[in-house]
Amino acid sequence: MAYIPRLDATKDAAGEWSWFFLDVTDRRHPLPAATPAEAFWAAVDKADDIGRKLQAGIRKTFNSLIVEFKEHAAYTDDISEGTRDQYDRYMVMIKDAWGDDPVDSLEATTIQSVLDKAFKDTPAAGRVFRSTLGRIISWGIPRGYRKDNPVEHTERRDSDGTYSPWTPQAFELFFEYGRADLHMAVYSGLFTGQRKETVLNMLRPKSDAAEIQVYAQKIKSWIPTQIHSEYRTIIDGHPVDKDNPQVLLHLRADGQPWTYEGFKTAWGREMEKEVNGSKPLAILQEKRWTFHGLRKNAVCMLLEVGCTEDQVGAIVGMSAAMVRHYAKEVSKFRLARSAMKLLETGWEAQRVHVLGARKSDA
Repeated sequence: MAYIPRLDATKDAAGEWSWFFLDVTDRRHPLPAATPAEAFWAAVDKADDIGRKLQAGIRKTFNSLIVEFKEHAAYTDDISEGTRDQYDRYMVMIKDAWGDDPVDSLEATTIQSVLDKAFKDTPAAGRVFRSTLGRIISWGIPRGYRKDNPVEHTERRDSDGTYSPWTPQAFELFFEYGRADLHMAVYSGLFTGQRKETVLNMLRPKSDAAEIQVYAQKIKSWIPTQIHSEYRTIIDGHPVDKDNPQVLLHLRADGQPWTYEGFKTAWGREMEKEVNGSKPLAILQEKRWTFHGLRKNAVCMLLEVGCTEDQVGAIVGMSAAMVRHYAKEVSKFRLARSAMKLLETGWEAQRVHVLGARKSDA
């Protein structure tokens, strides 16, 4: 076989063999044990494929850029699992569009055309596509893929937010039709304002704890979050393993902790679940009431009761700029309510100027 000359094996002092594969760029890839053979040769195929893609790096193609980026700490360590999942979806689109093209051949006008046409009806997705493309090209600049970033010269469409805060209808529908072992995570998202990947990694707090320690993966920081009284009651009523109470808080019906992928899959199935011939939770997707929307609920609740922007940012781990963005939305509601109160107070004096004098009852 053509692969055999590029195989290498070493034997350690204990007599154990380690296998390696030398790809076309002379890069050495570790391999699994020679048995079972299927897994061994599958790993060889994968190593050879990576080598050939890296060889394309001589032309500095998008295929090569994506391979290198996904092997770097900027992808493997510096971003959360949820962000990697998002990057993966849009990097597939980038590869499909320009995989074999040199990165320095892509022009801003081409990118703008894609944003205008392919994402005409889905501007939120267009923003994420633009952001992902800009990030990997930016990463590639100091690595010789090109000297500038054409994404910076494309139109950035402002967003009023990709996700909507949940309404009472959304909560009522979810708690009525959503599977029970997803409920606790929704409460945690609401009362802590944390992202999905952070919520799923929460440890169950001790029964006398006043706060729950959460590690926000995106900002790489621990956030001590005070436990709201109703949230405390919900936690105490949630099933617990008596033999090991200090386990992850969010568990499946079988008592095992949720994984990110498992939770995401279960959530998606619930949105498509049919009950008596209809899909009662499909409206959550239609209205953009996603899990991330709970983060908006938390921020808006805190702002509504008078918390400062700094206090809100400290609780949910959000930047001051984003909190201010949400604060503007909340301020609109406050202004609207105060305006209506003023109108109610002064209505009798205004009514004659608007609707005329009252008609006599006689």
